[in-house]
Amino acid sequence: MDRRTTKLLRGTAAALVFATAAFHLWWGLPRSIIYAQAIEGLFGRGLPPDPRPFLFVAFAAVLFAGPYLITRGVIGLRNAYIAGTLLMIASIAGWVFWHATGHGAFLVEGFSAPSSGGGGHHGGSTALLILDHFNTEPTESAIKTLEALAAAIFVTLLWKDPAIIPGERRESVESNASSES
Repeated sequence: MDRRTTKLLRGTAAALVFATAAFHLWWGLPRSIIYAQAIEGLFGRGLPPDPRPFLFVAFAAVLFAGPYLITRGVIGLRNAYIAGTLLMIASIAGWVFWHATGHGAFLVEGFSAPSSGGGGHHGGSTALLILDHFNTEPTESAIKTLEALAAAIFVTLLWKDPAIIPGERRESVESNASSES
């Protein structure tokens, strides 16, 4: 892969991660503040708060910290690509898990979400549940699409970025790239 393509993919991945982090912070921070103010009263009544706002803020902080840590040499490119891939996949998996388990019904003992017959709160399979959310929740579907694209780009960079490819494979990749030109 040539340097120009590598830079373009790195920039695209960074933009997708920034958009993901910004969304998670935008959604989570106001709710975290409200829950933090009311947490004593919620636990007093036996109701745990929705953990997502706190997790969203922490997730956004980790994503925002990534570029800083890379530019300071704390994290190498290979580890950054691996971490980026895992974080994007974890976010998608967490979203699927949250919806497949009845929007947190597992957090409250004895509570069962309507129609939670094993396939989520909508009934049926998890795949149909996710497709339903992709159709009815455009913001969520856009963010999950951005995360999937970022994960795909990180995997591509992990495999093809000349800055991290071992010497023998780098020569093979560069000779293939020059023969394709």
